[in-house]
Amino acid sequence: MIEPMKKLSLVCLEEHREQTIEQLAELGTVHVHPAQPPDSVQLASLRNRHGRLARAMAVLDNIAPDDRAAICGQSPDAEELCASVMEATAECNTLQTRIDALHLELQELQPWGDFDPETIAALRKNNLVVAFGKSAAGHLPELPEGAVLHKTATFGRQDYFVVVAPAGTTLPFTPLPVSQTTSARELRKQLADSEQALAEQHSLLAALTSCSAVLHDELRQLEAEIAHCVARDGMGQKGRLAYLQGYIPVNKVDSLREAARRQGWALLLSDPDRADRCVPTLVRLPRWVEPIRLVFKSLGVIPGYHEIDISAWFLIFFSLFFAILIGDAGYGAVFLVATVALRKKFPKAPAQPFWLFGELAVCTIVWGVLSGTYFGWTGGGRNIAVLEALTDSIQVQKLCFLIGVIHLAIAHIWNALMIGWRVRAISELGWVLIFCGNFFLAGQMVLGQQVAPGLLWWLYGPGALAVVLFSRPSFNPFKAVAGGLGSLAMNIINSFVDLVSYIRLFAVGAATVAVAQSFNSMALGMQMHPLLKGLAVAVILLLGHGLNIVLCAMSVLVHGIRLNMLEFSGHLGMEWAGVPYRPLAKPSRRKQS
Repeated sequence: MIEPMKKLSLVCLEEHREQTIEQLAELGTVHVHPAQPPDSVQLASLRNRHGRLARAMAVLDNIAPDDRAAICGQSPDAEELCASVMEATAECNTLQTRIDALHLELQELQPWGDFDPETIAALRKNNLVVAFGKSAAGHLPELPEGAVLHKTATFGRQDYFVVVAPAGTTLPFTPLPVSQTTSARELRKQLADSEQALAEQHSLLAALTSCSAVLHDELRQLEAEIAHCVARDGMGQKGRLAYLQGYIPVNKVDSLREAARRQGWALLLSDPDRADRCVPTLVRLPRWVEPIRLVFKSLGVIPGYHEIDISAWFLIFFSLFFAILIGDAGYGAVFLVATVALRKKFPKAPAQPFWLFGELAVCTIVWGVLSGTYFGWTGGGRNIAVLEALTDSIQVQKLCFLIGVIHLAIAHIWNALMIGWRVRAISELGWVLIFCGNFFLAGQMVLGQQVAPGLLWWLYGPGALAVVLFSRPSFNPFKAVAGGLGSLAMNIINSFVDLVSYIRLFAVGAATVAVAQSFNSMALGMQMHPLLKGLAVAVILLLGHGLNIVLCAMSVLVHGIRLNMLEFSGHLGMEWAGVPYRPLAKPSRRKQS
């Protein structure tokens, strides 16, 4: 559920501004919203330092750690670590630029081989000119008397050559501008030295990753200090009084009132206005729903304060979508074994990810057993499915449409409950009837099934009438009907398209099984020596099913989440534009070892 909030206005003496912020940070429950744009030298300095450390942290996050070369000391300094990281990064960029330039120079010299610049200089001292040129293959230029041509290479349809001639000789070609100051041998040496230096800098950065926790702790500390400064500098002022605004969970109001009484603050509490877009969202989930928070965090979304918490329904349907999209008990078992193994390897890690993946794995196993699919094997001509209907593609497609109807109907029933005892709720129930009609229409148009005569009229008729009459209730009947017709016209086609989109569950699930079966057939159908065949079969099955599992994971991210985040949330009218609840907290210095 979304925790109810109170909007607060707090007034204190101007000279107690800093003390007030410290007391609120000690309390740890007030989400401060600046009354004016915060600005101070200290805030600018903290943000600048945070930016430097964040850039250094981003560099280390993108580098594979090298524990063998760890160089983190007992009490490393974050600024020194940041300077080392940025210095090594700048050196890497410089060396990479130098390496690219050397590659380009070597590429330019490649057609003329490995010449010695000192020899060319000696020839020039003897009143000779050295010219580099190229011509069409097999058509070398004819030179005047005294000139010598040496062909060095042929690339494609071009011949490359070098001409040595007395100074002042007119040559029948345009000499190419080729660097004659550094030999290819010297360039290769410089390239090798630069690549070695670059590897050393990369090794240094890999070793510095052992100190990334220092930067992480310092960044958290800085974020708390920045929040402290923002709250202090964002307070408004009227004469000798300073004031701030913010939000606090309803169940924490009593502790704030007690603090206000002790500190002598003036405190005003009120309910947030529905038009207030700054109210933070604090979502508290039951223990069994808590694992789905990982999905929301990875997507970076949070419901608005005045929106609905769909976490429980999201988890239920996401688990169902995951199971159908994967559709294989064998793959589910792989996920479950991997989850248990990782949990044993990382026993101190947060439990939510393991609970989530364990639940998804169990749901996949159940669906695979019901449909009789194990690593693409479906019984070899025998029916091993617990539910025979799940082996019939028409029945599975019909089930997908039914899941879509239930999913989207829940959204509109929920809307009706949120609207309450107002006539507009009837329009939401009208959409439920329309979706029931869409179910039968999809069966007729997509699956070719017959629909009872008049059934669609009995569903679409009352549903459309409810939408037209009650979507935009007004004392002016013409205005109400016009608004309702507009709502129906804009959404009736989308409602059918949204329902049909649930067939993606069948399509992707069937594709997963088909790919698995193809790898099985490929592996078992090879004709070769038994010993070699066993090895080849193992490699093909391992790589093939591994690739299929990766594709399955991608399909879940694309389709399983989409049906919840777009179709379901769209019919709920959710924007996912929430502001995270971040209460002011007391900065705590990192402990030095």
